[in-house]
Amino acid sequence: MFKTPPLAKIYNFLKKRCLAILGIILALLICFNVFVYYQYIYLAIKFQAMPSLEKVDINQKILEGVLNNLNIREETLKRVEHSHYIDPFK
Repeated sequence: MFKTPPLAKIYNFLKKRCLAILGIILALLICFNVFVYYQYIYLAIKFQAMPSLEKVDINQKILEGVLNNLNIREETLKRVEHSHYIDPFK
């Protein structure tokens, strides 16, 4: 006739089975650590990255255009850094 509140049921369940729940959590954490070890350490050691020796063709016109663009940006930056602007708050 008398019903126990839901929180009391949850508390009693956790009180009875706390060691089992902690054991399951510990086992899951150990499994996760083993997976991380396998993924990042074992595979990194076993399959080391080898550099590729493929020949890369460079288009001279595009390279010159990029270098010219960098030079123009550098000159603009120097000009802006050395110019003194009027203070509008005076």
